Amino acid sequence: MLSAIKDLGYLVSSKNEQVKKQLEGKVLFITLDETNSIFREIGIEDFDIEKIAHYLYKEGASKGNRPAPIAQITDPIKTLKKVKKWINNCNNIPSISDADQEFIKKIISAIEKSAFLIEGSLKDKLNEMSKKEKIFLTIKLDGDKKYIGDYPVFRKALSYFENRKREGSMANDKGCSVCGHQKNEVSGITDVFKFYTVDKPGFITGGFDKALAWKNFPVCSDCKVLLEKGKEYLESKLNFKFYGLNYLLIPKLLLGKHEKLEELLDIITNTSQEISLREGKKEIISSEEEEILELLGKSSDFLTYNFLFLQRQQSAERILLYIEDVFPSRIRTIFDAKSEVDKAFEEKFNFGKLRQFFMKSDESKRERDLDKYFLDVIDAVFKGEKINFSFFVKFYMALIRREFLKEKIKSEKTYFLIRDAMMNNMFLEAIKVISFQEAKEMGESIFDQFFSSYGKSLASPEKRGLVLLGALTQMLLNRQQAERGSRPFIKKLKSFKLEEKDIKSLLPQIQNKLEEYDSFDKGKRLIAEEASKYLLMSGINWKMSVDEINFYFVCGMNLSNEIASIAYKKEE
Repeated sequence: MLSAIKDLGYLVSSKNEQVKKQLEGKVLFITLDETNSIFREIGIEDFDIEKIAHYLYKEGASKGNRPAPIAQITDPIKTLKKVKKWINNCNNIPSISDADQEFIKKIISAIEKSAFLIEGSLKDKLNEMSKKEKIFLTIKLDGDKKYIGDYPVFRKALSYFENRKREGSMANDKGCSVCGHQKNEVSGITDVFKFYTVDKPGFITGGFDKALAWKNFPVCSDCKVLLEKGKEYLESKLNFKFYGLNYLLIPKLLLGKHEKLEELLDIITNTSQEISLREGKKEIISSEEEEILELLGKSSDFLTYNFLFLQRQQSAERILLYIEDVFPSRIRTIFDAKSEVDKAFEEKFNFGKLRQFFMKSDESKRERDLDKYFLDVIDAVFKGEKINFSFFVKFYMALIRREFLKEKIKSEKTYFLIRDAMMNNMFLEAIKVISFQEAKEMGESIFDQFFSSYGKSLASPEKRGLVLLGALTQMLLNRQQAERGSRPFIKKLKSFKLEEKDIKSLLPQIQNKLEEYDSFDKGKRLIAEEASKYLLMSGINWKMSVDEINFYFVCGMNLSNEIASIAYKKEE
């Protein structure tokens, strides 16, 4: 991963490309007069990404209580202390001139003399502004003419403080873990990624000695610069959303052809811009995440893709999932499978159909607690790893039952949930994430073509019997609804927690009820006969969980119209 990010950094540096971060907000300035000895006012302007060097802004530099030349305002008094402390510390850098020392002392004196007035003016400004907006605090000098970064002494101080921090874990004449070369100096403190830190014992080797942290992750100063540039590019151009999750797309060259990488990056960023311009239009077919993925599959296998799913929490970053070395050919396989499902169901398949089953285990929960399971699925999809079908069916049925209990009748939401689950199965089977047993010899049936249209998922007698029984049940419920305006037989379905013995006792009950309604005609009789045949053929002690039994049963309920059309066509 790091070598790929370094390659990106090298490419950005060689092109001399300025990476523009996506930052918005306001900047408040403690403005001093032309002599820099008297506080004048609290100035304000929009955060201008082009002025990062003038602000001396460095992302994450002011987190916690650390001093910084510009800091995001949390508490105005504490933030003022951060800025003032950083300027005061500039007096301690080596080789500072007497003139610069006097200059810094004058600024500090001006702020301290007007501290009460500055604090009050800050609070007044903040009260006028939206609390949702990011607001930063820094200083402007020479009567509002110069930013703090316009002075060499402050630029020198920023560089000095950064280098001094690295010296906390420095070693000489050691190998760099990124470029692999022996370097004069390497350090274990890079601050490039926030999921690695030497402030906690778990990250440090050598008896928890921070000075020996370089042994964990030695990085030379050249690679540190390239990693920073590479990460900036990733966050600016290759930062995408995937159904509520954020990931960084990291291309990794296999053949060392930087021009190919440059070409690919141009295509990706241009496509991303085109998609953002189209957002909100009804004619858009699929979401940004899938258009980008489909584009990646069109390149040759001269590179691979790494997907880094991150969760940002205040100043920290947590890796949720890292998928390494995904070939474009694998992505093509995924989208070929998607096309098969689109054709079979005459509907567009997307990962949202999977995602909906992996959101919350309970709707009353504030946070999504099933993200980790969705990430497991995505990992398997891109790597082609196997997952047992019983894993999926548990989540399918949890959501289907919730919807069923809400309405107690066949709702449109439940219908689409079941249909989406069936589309998921066909997709996952096509990319070999799940597999079903080979079809047994079960004799001819008028429903053979129907069963085969759903792949191997219905290639056993018990599954076919469940589907046909589910369809017959739905026909009974429809009849009851038409005649009575209610469906009392639904209580027999035990909120879709039927076991094998319940299923086998259901068929005669359904037949009896249909006869009571004078509705057990030739079409329904044909479906009942086929269901009986398959249930008898399935034997006893099915190797199916309760969730699986009920999933195939509700699939049959969902497909009752399709099954009925076959049965009544045969009758004609």
